[in-house]
Amino acid sequence: MNLRIFAFAAITLGCSWACRAADQNAQVMEPVQRFFDALGRQDKNGLLAVLAPNIEITSVQQNALHRLSIEKLADAIAAHRGGPIAERIYQPQLHVDQDLAVVWAPYTFTINGRVDHCGTDVITLGKLQDRWLIIGLSDNERKDHC
Repeated sequence: MNLRIFAFAAITLGCSWACRAADQNAQVMEPVQRFFDALGRQDKNGLLAVLAPNIEITSVQQNALHRLSIEKLADAIAAHRGGPIAERIYQPQLHVDQDLAVVWAPYTFTINGRVDHCGTDVITLGKLQDRWLIIGLSDNERKDHC
Protein backbone atom coordinates (compact mmCIF):
# COMPACT_ATOMS: atom_id res chain seq x y z
CA MET A 1 0.00 0.00 0.00
CA ASN A 2 2.80 2.47 0.89
CA LEU A 3 4.52 1.64 -2.40
CA ARG A 4 1.38 2.68 -4.31
CA ILE A 5 1.22 6.00 -2.45
CA PHE A 6 4.91 6.60 -3.18
CA ALA A 7 4.45 5.78 -6.89
CA PHE A 8 1.41 8.05 -7.12
CA ALA A 9 3.27 10.89 -5.41
CA ALA A 10 6.29 10.46 -7.70
CA ILE A 11 4.13 10.49 -10.81
CA THR A 12 2.17 13.52 -9.58
CA LEU A 13 5.32 15.47 -8.72
CA GLY A 14 6.93 14.53 -12.05
CA CYS A 15 3.86 15.67 -13.98
CA SER A 16 3.69 18.86 -11.94
CA TRP A 17 7.33 19.72 -12.76
CA ALA A 18 6.94 18.78 -16.45
CA CYS A 19 3.72 20.80 -16.73
CA ARG A 20 5.38 23.87 -15.18
CA ALA A 21 8.36 23.52 -17.54
CA ALA A 22 6.07 23.21 -20.58
CA ASP A 23 4.09 26.27 -19.46
CA GLN A 24 7.29 28.26 -18.93
CA ASN A 25 8.59 27.25 -22.38
CA ALA A 26 5.29 28.35 -23.95
CA GLN A 27 5.54 31.70 -22.16
CA VAL A 28 9.10 32.21 -23.46
CA MET A 29 8.17 31.24 -27.02
CA GLU A 30 5.07 33.46 -27.14
CA PRO A 31 6.92 36.77 -27.82
CA VAL A 32 9.23 34.96 -30.26
CA GLN A 33 6.24 33.74 -32.27
CA ARG A 34 4.62 37.18 -32.08
CA PHE A 35 7.86 38.71 -33.42
CA PHE A 36 7.93 36.40 -36.46
CA ASP A 37 4.18 36.86 -37.05
CA ALA A 38 4.64 40.66 -37.03
CA LEU A 39 7.63 40.33 -39.36
CA GLY A 40 5.45 38.45 -41.85
CA ARG A 41 2.80 41.18 -41.65
CA GLN A 42 5.52 43.85 -41.95
CA ASP A 43 4.04 45.32 -38.78
CA LYS A 44 6.59 47.66 -37.19
CA ASN A 45 4.50 48.26 -34.05
CA GLY A 46 3.92 44.52 -33.64
CA LEU A 47 7.67 43.88 -33.89
CA LEU A 48 8.56 46.56 -31.37
CA ALA A 49 5.84 45.42 -28.94
CA VAL A 50 7.79 42.26 -28.01
CA LEU A 51 11.25 43.87 -27.94
CA ALA A 52 13.07 45.72 -25.22
CA PRO A 53 13.85 49.24 -26.47
CA ASN A 54 17.17 50.19 -28.04
CA ILE A 55 18.49 46.70 -28.75
CA GLU A 56 20.56 45.71 -31.76
CA ILE A 57 20.47 42.74 -34.04
CA THR A 58 23.93 41.28 -34.48
CA SER A 59 24.72 39.20 -37.55
CA VAL A 60 27.86 37.22 -38.25
CA GLN A 61 28.41 36.98 -42.01
CA GLN A 62 31.54 35.94 -43.89
CA ASN A 63 33.88 36.52 -40.92
CA ALA A 64 32.43 39.99 -40.25
CA LEU A 65 30.18 41.32 -37.53
CA HIS A 66 27.22 43.48 -38.60
CA ARG A 67 25.03 45.41 -36.15
CA LEU A 68 21.77 47.17 -36.80
CA SER A 69 19.43 48.93 -34.37
CA ILE A 70 16.13 47.15 -33.98
CA GLU A 71 14.33 50.36 -34.94
CA LYS A 72 16.17 50.47 -38.31
CA LEU A 73 15.44 46.78 -38.86
CA ALA A 74 11.75 47.34 -38.07
CA ASP A 75 11.67 50.31 -40.47
CA ALA A 76 13.28 48.21 -43.23
CA ILE A 77 10.83 45.36 -42.70
CA ALA A 78 7.84 47.72 -42.73
CA ALA A 79 9.09 49.44 -45.90
CA HIS A 80 9.82 46.21 -47.82
CA ARG A 81 7.93 46.12 -51.11
CA GLY A 82 9.46 43.09 -52.82
CA GLY A 83 6.69 40.61 -52.03
CA PRO A 84 5.61 38.72 -48.90
CA ILE A 85 8.37 37.94 -46.40
CA ALA A 86 8.54 35.31 -43.69
CA GLU A 87 11.07 33.88 -41.28
CA ARG A 88 10.51 30.39 -39.92
CA ILE A 89 12.45 28.79 -37.12
CA TYR A 90 12.76 25.03 -36.70
CA GLN A 91 13.35 22.79 -33.71
CA PRO A 92 14.04 25.59 -31.23
CA GLN A 93 16.20 24.70 -28.25
CA LEU A 94 15.25 26.60 -25.10
CA HIS A 95 17.33 27.28 -22.06
CA VAL A 96 15.66 29.10 -19.17
CA ASP A 97 17.11 30.22 -15.85
CA GLN A 98 14.63 32.23 -13.79
CA ASP A 99 14.25 35.54 -15.66
CA LEU A 100 16.70 34.86 -18.52
CA ALA A 101 16.06 32.65 -21.54
CA VAL A 102 17.79 31.77 -24.80
CA VAL A 103 16.19 30.30 -27.92
CA TRP A 104 18.61 28.72 -30.43
CA ALA A 105 17.02 27.69 -33.72
CA PRO A 106 17.82 27.18 -37.39
CA TYR A 107 15.79 29.44 -39.66
CA THR A 108 14.89 30.20 -43.26
CA PHE A 109 13.95 33.66 -44.52
CA THR A 110 11.73 33.76 -47.59
CA ILE A 111 10.64 36.45 -50.01
CA ASN A 112 7.67 35.58 -52.23
CA GLY A 113 7.87 32.03 -50.89
CA ARG A 114 11.47 31.54 -52.11
CA VAL A 115 14.36 31.08 -49.70
CA ASP A 116 16.49 34.24 -49.63
CA HIS A 117 18.83 33.19 -46.84
CA CYS A 118 19.06 30.91 -43.84
CA GLY A 119 21.15 30.33 -40.74
CA THR A 120 20.72 30.08 -37.01
CA ASP A 121 18.90 32.56 -34.79
CA VAL A 122 19.90 33.15 -31.19
CA ILE A 123 17.17 35.03 -29.37
CA THR A 124 17.77 36.22 -25.83
CA LEU A 125 14.77 37.06 -23.65
CA GLY A 126 14.43 38.65 -20.25
CA LYS A 127 11.45 38.53 -17.94
CA LEU A 128 10.82 42.16 -17.12
CA GLN A 129 7.86 43.18 -14.92
CA ASP A 130 6.41 39.64 -15.25
CA ARG A 131 6.58 39.76 -19.06
CA TRP A 132 9.03 38.02 -21.39
CA LEU A 133 10.63 40.46 -23.88
CA ILE A 134 13.27 39.91 -26.51
CA ILE A 135 16.44 41.63 -25.28
CA GLY A 136 18.85 40.41 -27.95
CA LEU A 137 18.85 38.99 -31.48
CA SER A 138 21.79 37.38 -33.26
CA ASP A 139 22.13 35.27 -36.37
CA ASN A 140 24.64 33.89 -38.82
CA GLU A 141 22.91 34.69 -42.08
CA ARG A 142 24.13 32.85 -45.17
CA LYS A 143 22.94 32.47 -48.74
CA ASP A 144 24.46 29.05 -49.46
CA HIS A 145 23.58 25.64 -48.02
CA CYS A 146 19.96 26.59 -47.37
